[in-house]
Amino acid sequence: MCGRLFKTADTAHSGYAQDASPLYVGDCCASNLKEAAARNYWQPRAYDIPDDNASLWRYMDFSKFVLLLKEKALYFARADHVGDKFEGAKGVSTNRTLWDDHYLRFFQEAVRNPPPGHTCSLSDEEVQREAERLLKDLRTTGQRDLGNSYLSCWHESETESEALWRLYCPPPCSGIAIRTNYASLNHSLGDDPDIAIGRVRYIDFRRAFAGVNDAIFRKRYSLSHEREVRAVIHDHKTQETVGLLRPVDLALLLDQIVISPFTSTWFEAVLKETMSKFEVTIEVATSELMLEPFY
Repeated sequence: MCGRLFKTADTAHSGYAQDASPLYVGDCCASNLKEAAARNYWQPRAYDIPDDNASLWRYMDFSKFVLLLKEKALYFARADHVGDKFEGAKGVSTNRTLWDDHYLRFFQEAVRNPPPGHTCSLSDEEVQREAERLLKDLRTTGQRDLGNSYLSCWHESETESEALWRLYCPPPCSGIAIRTNYASLNHSLGDDPDIAIGRVRYIDFRRAFAGVNDAIFRKRYSLSHEREVRAVIHDHKTQETVGLLRPVDLALLLDQIVISPFTSTWFEAVLKETMSKFEVTIEVATSELMLEPFY
């Protein structure tokens, strides 16, 4: 095993040393291999991971909270049903030609330059047709991936957001906000490597593209106030459903429950009675928006 820490986009080589023993090395020590068996290319994550104690909020109406308690599961909405037409987008339609031209050239070069040990005997016309086929497949894959991706979306902040209260629990809606943190969310989902949890990056789609593998963690810059951290599941078996329920440890997930500032006075008693029914004991707090100023 190579002692060097692999940097982003480095290559890891697995194979056999001069004495036939298995060896796993980085580019720096590749000359120690007598025979290479496989190469693994390390790519950067499509997202940044918050600090373990970074506060995360999820605003919801009362019915969704009851579902969480009843099923002991987080709801993950299918990406093409979250209401944002740019979800999973690579760019704006006016820049489509630039995108297509880039990947068409990329595929042409890939077809003309196969891996060592292989040769390309295709004519220019055949190379062009193959590159166009691959570009078409890329488009199809993007749409298919959108239907295979499921999201649980959270807001990263140390304080409440009045804007998000009004967006997700508008008056006279009876709603709550769950407060947790990154580590609690991750652990409550079982530290599952199949669930990617990270910050969304906001870009100006008029001037930039989302990459092929990171589009699910890119959104329009105009939504940057959301400061979204999302948990993403890729599931290729259940596309007929618009959402997934993923089991979650409520004792780990729930740090605090905050009552919407727009609810009626009777709601707190109903909320606590419901939590007691499902044997959930966690602090219930009043929204800081209910505090009174002095002048």
